[in-house]
Amino acid sequence: MRLFTRLVGLLLVLVLLLAGIAFVLPDRVHVERSITIARPKSQIHLLLTNLRRFNEWSPWFARDPAASYTFGGPDSGVGATLAWVSQQSDVGTGSQAIVAVVPDESVTLDLDFGVRGKSVARFDLRTESGETRVTWNLDSELPLHLDQRFGWNAIGRYMGLFMDRLVGADFERGLSNLKQIVDSFPNVDIAGLAPQLADLPSRKLIYTDLGEEIDDAATQRSWQTGLALLTQFAAQHGLTIRGRPLTVTRLRDADDELAELALPAHYDVMPDDTDIRGHELAATRAAMIEHSGSAAERRKRVEQLRVWMQIKGLRAGDLLIEEYAEGADLLQGTVRIAIPLQATSAP
Repeated sequence: MRLFTRLVGLLLVLVLLLAGIAFVLPDRVHVERSITIARPKSQIHLLLTNLRRFNEWSPWFARDPAASYTFGGPDSGVGATLAWVSQQSDVGTGSQAIVAVVPDESVTLDLDFGVRGKSVARFDLRTESGETRVTWNLDSELPLHLDQRFGWNAIGRYMGLFMDRLVGADFERGLSNLKQIVDSFPNVDIAGLAPQLADLPSRKLIYTDLGEEIDDAATQRSWQTGLALLTQFAAQHGLTIRGRPLTVTRLRDADDELAELALPAHYDVMPDDTDIRGHELAATRAAMIEHSGSAAERRKRVEQLRVWMQIKGLRAGDLLIEEYAEGADLLQGTVRIAIPLQATSAP
């Protein structure tokens, strides 16, 4: 009995000693890991603000593919949330929410792990020698509450001593996964691009083919000739023009495009003609931007828009629709650019 009493006393002293030491242990933890990726900051920032793609590079997703995930708020940016529930102890239950964004510079998230506490994660982006240095930071405060939470708080302070070793390896794996995804994108800077997703109505068109011309002057003549033919055709057949000129470019394969110059027009039955034909452009959801400038600048914007869609996880269809504002033409002016989504990828 005396031995048992001594053991209990020693255990009590040890518990009190460990509790006392907890008061002098660090009350906060910082973990960070970095990687360099040969892509612009704008691409990486767009991917980081999209929590709907987080599990594609998360270091924890593979530990429990059966975990359930719930997304909330906007598709991306401040207010976007991701909550998870897992039966695996090393995944657990929790949530994260984007709380601050500095365009192409940083993304800050609040993390809530329930009884295991809360943390703040931040991704910092910095350009180094034409590449992007991505740093993943984690900061946790480890308070000691003198109530029923004290036991967990004290354990948390001891765990904090090993946090860099425990979490650092996960961060390294996650950053490596992130790099693998970003490396698959074309090396195109999308800084300043702000597309919108919109629903385009169905429209009946009359159109004529635009030939592949060798220079801008020939291209301009082809545009003017085609527009004159369309306008004349509509007048001859009493068709009502219902919109501005547009071009519809169909991507037939990687190196083959077919461009049509078109006018929205109302008709019940399309009159027969060898040069002017008609078809209905189906209603669709599309990624859209508006651009003012030259045709060469517009082609760069189209490339940027395609890359933006790829990073967002949206599958582009095989059409490019360019609608010209008053006074604009094929070479210069304000144009609304739209790339329809494949039906299966519309959010």
